[in-house]
Amino acid sequence: MDRLVLWDVDGTLLSTDGIAAEAMRATMREVVGPTAPMARTAYAGKTDWQIMRESFPTLAPEAIAERLHAFTVSYARRLEAQRDELARRSRLFPGVQAALEALAGRVRQAPLTGNIAAVARIKLAAVGLVAHLDLAAGAYGDDHHHRPELVPIAAARAAARYGRLFVGNEIVIVGDTPHDIACGKANGTRTVAVATGPYPFDELVRCEPDVALTDLRDTEAVVRAVFG
Repeated sequence: MDRLVLWDVDGTLLSTDGIAAEAMRATMREVVGPTAPMARTAYAGKTDWQIMRESFPTLAPEAIAERLHAFTVSYARRLEAQRDELARRSRLFPGVQAALEALAGRVRQAPLTGNIAAVARIKLAAVGLVAHLDLAAGAYGDDHHHRPELVPIAAARAAARYGRLFVGNEIVIVGDTPHDIACGKANGTRTVAVATGPYPFDELVRCEPDVALTDLRDTEAVVRAVFG
């Protein structure tokens, strides 16, 4: 148990087939109002808080922060109302469950995701992964708008839960975007890139993660990637 593996959610573990993105856009418009210009922005690898800031560039960051609680409540409620459809259309990526099970008992595993915490739980529950991850030791998109700041938050929560510090390469970030890799590098952690999201394998390799995988199908390769 000398490793803390922090898993990204969307694009790394699962896909919600666009349901969550549609719900998020509708919620942002609801809490900001009908008049503020809304820009289209890429979501992959970013925190929900950051996405809100980029979606409404004419609003001050303070104005977005003031709306974050209302956004969190409404977004979670909207997805909860679509729980059956979410479960029907969401899918695990190949090898995910086997990888989580192979690491269970050998490492601590938690989410590190741009999703707000309530939405991360709903998504993970839709594909049956809640039991595989310690959600209380994770960090989320309503903890901070800047993804690299999530790593020390998760590390502190894990230390409080498990009674030991995780530092440096004892923390492993697994994700599907350059943002995940940069997040780990900024905090001196081990980084594992998985090309199951919108970024091709070669582009992830150019970001120089410690290990790059095309997917999580090879369980032994995933375990080796975590332990180095």
